[in-house]
Amino acid sequence: MNTNNDSKLRNEINFIINRISQELVNEFGKSHVEAMNLINRSDVEASFMENEMGFHESPYNWAIGILTEHNDDEALEKYLYH
Repeated sequence: MNTNNDSKLRNEINFIINRISQELVNEFGKSHVEAMNLINRSDVEASFMENEMGFHESPYNWAIGILTEHNDDEALEKYLYH
């Protein structure tokens, strides 16, 4: 069985999701609850499960992608004028 590999992948996904959340909070002014809601609505976890290449993208770029997906212009302005 691949339970050890599944557990390792799960830990890596949780780690990167936490890092993406930190970026949304620290760089774009989201609360932790808002950040996690955006991440969950964007199916980030499923993206990592389908294609592990997503791990090569920085948490900051993931945050920008999530904000873009949800048309959060106000938060993206912070990126443009950062």
